[in-house]
Amino acid sequence: MIRSLGRRTKFRTRGENFTVYISSRDQYRLDRVDFHFIAFPNSTSTINIDTTRKFQKMLGFGGAITDAVGINLKKLSQATSDQLMNQYYGPKGIGYRFARTVVASADFSTGPYSYNDVVDDFDMVNFNLTKEDYLYKIPYIKQAVSLSKQSNIDLKLFCTAWAPPGWMKTSGKMEGGAPMKGETTGPYYKAYATYYKRFFEEYAKEGIKFWGMTPTNEPREGQNADYKFQVVNFTSDQECDFVKYHLGPMLRANDATKDLTLLIGDENRYAFPDFADKCLGDPVTAPYVGGFAWHWYADEGISPEVIDQTMQKYPGYISLYTEACAGWHDYELSPVMGDWNRADQYAQNIIEDISHGIQGWVDWNIVLDPQGGPNWVKNFVDSPIIANYTVDEFIKQPMFYVLAHFSNFVLPDYTRVGFSSPSLDLEGVAFVAPDGAQRVLVLHNKNANTTGQYTIVDQARPTRFANVEIPPASIVTVVYSM
Repeated sequence: MIRSLGRRTKFRTRGENFTVYISSRDQYRLDRVDFHFIAFPNSTSTINIDTTRKFQKMLGFGGAITDAVGINLKKLSQATSDQLMNQYYGPKGIGYRFARTVVASADFSTGPYSYNDVVDDFDMVNFNLTKEDYLYKIPYIKQAVSLSKQSNIDLKLFCTAWAPPGWMKTSGKMEGGAPMKGETTGPYYKAYATYYKRFFEEYAKEGIKFWGMTPTNEPREGQNADYKFQVVNFTSDQECDFVKYHLGPMLRANDATKDLTLLIGDENRYAFPDFADKCLGDPVTAPYVGGFAWHWYADEGISPEVIDQTMQKYPGYISLYTEACAGWHDYELSPVMGDWNRADQYAQNIIEDISHGIQGWVDWNIVLDPQGGPNWVKNFVDSPIIANYTVDEFIKQPMFYVLAHFSNFVLPDYTRVGFSSPSLDLEGVAFVAPDGAQRVLVLHNKNANTTGQYTIVDQARPTRFANVEIPPASIVTVVYSM
């Protein structure tokens, strides 16, 4: 049995030692144990690591700062709120490299709002940020950036709008599926690009610089006229025309946005490779595109091979999961405190995505209340941290620890390498640091009842064995040097 030797999250290995960090359903939460390599295996179940087989370089992990996040943080005392933010972004936190935020409102707001409700104000003369920006987003984005700097991390901040102002859509309202008015070359599409430009300019005045953006959130959902919350219907052709004629040139011509990374899609797997084919197949659009943004909500029914197909066709482009959360199904819609099944969902999905070429994985809201909100359409979900502001505390869910097993160890520019598992119960991924010496393995025992006995063999030193015992329903990070 692995015993706890504390909960240190910074790691160092030397010589003939390897370190195991473990979280499990029954007992452990990122507990650390140090072991020695030995000259013989104690198991016939061998995990093989082959660093001659190299795949994608990693970018990192993160979460989103929405209105709901800010509302919950603001209800906590300053000391408790600060402690919560430190869990993700501080020097002793779990090493988040990304933060996502929303342009104007989403379902995780107290209601729909835009930055300009003056009909046909195509030049955005009446554009203004709202109280939500100044109360719930800007302060916590700034804090995340500041804490990241203390951790020597250059935080990558990116954003998207759930919908343009209602007057730009054929329906006249932000919520509910409907396309933009007019032709893709026309004034409404141009106004949406100007809307983004003004957003970036106003945030730049606050000292906030963005790394990236997507043209809109989940554009395929806009096909549903009865969709409950903010959305716009963009086909792949319309999104690519929006980038080609308006958004791309406008971003490149503006000092606040000329270096932004533009990721297309921000959709579930079923949008690919269509969105990639349309945008990268157009020689005018393609230079504006930096990569692809994926959501996880359809992953249960769509093979991860679509990621392989997309990345094989378009190597060199960024591939980032930009939104995921548990508890989103119609029969759930709430947090479940202490639930390991949802931690399993996270572990399986992250490992699957990375194994097929994804470079980073960004969670949804970094904190919600015990109901899973606030959310103005009652689209409640779970979160890695739940704030119980009635007693000024927060609770870290098992999902938080699963994310930590990746975010705190799999650092930017680490390269995924060859990994083979001897058991269907054990899944995992392996990485090598840029210096070629440090190795990181993340292993997930899916079996809820059986402890796994495994021997890790690195083909770079095949006579040195790391014997590990992995409890049922657990996730383990193994760190060692050559």
